[in-house]
Amino acid sequence: MSHHAPAVVERRLWVLPALAGTALICAVWQPYAPDAIDMLNRHGAPSFAHWLGTDHLGRDVAARLMAGMGRTFLALGIVAAMCVTLGLAVGLAAASMSGILRGALLRVAEFASVMPTLVVAIAIVALLGFDAVTAGIALGLGAWGPYALLADGLARRALSEPYVQAARALGGTKTRLMFRHVLPAVLDTQLAYLGAKLGRIVIAYAALAFLGLGADSSRPDWGAMLFEYRLYMFDHPALMLWPGFAVVVTCAALRTALGQDRGARVPASSGETAAALECADLHVHGAADNPVATGVETARRTG
Repeated sequence: MSHHAPAVVERRLWVLPALAGTALICAVWQPYAPDAIDMLNRHGAPSFAHWLGTDHLGRDVAARLMAGMGRTFLALGIVAAMCVTLGLAVGLAAASMSGILRGALLRVAEFASVMPTLVVAIAIVALLGFDAVTAGIALGLGAWGPYALLADGLARRALSEPYVQAARALGGTKTRLMFRHVLPAVLDTQLAYLGAKLGRIVIAYAALAFLGLGADSSRPDWGAMLFEYRLYMFDHPALMLWPGFAVVVTCAALRTALGQDRGARVPASSGETAAALECADLHVHGAADNPVATGVETARRTG
């Protein structure tokens, strides 16, 4: 029987495999080659042959959007895997340690947190070149810090819970405590936090594609399409509307799929944990209405 108290998270998890399946289909199949040029069919209106019309080079807009979705979700998957894996590994390791090792891990995570994700990604992509894999790794390296700080704060709070103390008294090893009791208590809120942030990663990836950084600006990425079609925003505004709409819908769908934090906040038990959670953009709300949070916050302030 699990005794941990996960965050209250509302999820519609069926959306996530639906999105992933759609992205996979879009990555391997498009009705036309995304870069197929047909100058005799420039700026074609939507039709059965071309669902969203054609652009200034006669390329099928729907096919380019589909290819862009596949590339976006490839980068998104890399970022999500890096943030959760690195965040949990560093955060749980820091929570299980003390002294210099704990301090070193937290300082690294704090440094990664204060560095702007997009700036770090731009620097890495400028050196290595732009593609979905490189951009995903670059964005992941710039975004994992807050996940580690959040995991550390949640894990230290879980380690002080009575059921964890009881398991320790019964002879549970530190590794077993972490995986059997602490990880389930941390993972739920980590996923909710991931759901709140993945939309920003979609926008950051689109921003990298928009900037180009010396790569081919005609590639089928949503951000690159916005850059290329900006010249036609007054004569043919639909060309910019479709990739912008794709970014907005994807962000909303990811937020719906991975969860919304319904006021579930982790009260800090120490100044260090409070700072960690603040770095992770979590704050204690409604303390006056929550007797548990009020008691913990009062204890923290009084030492």
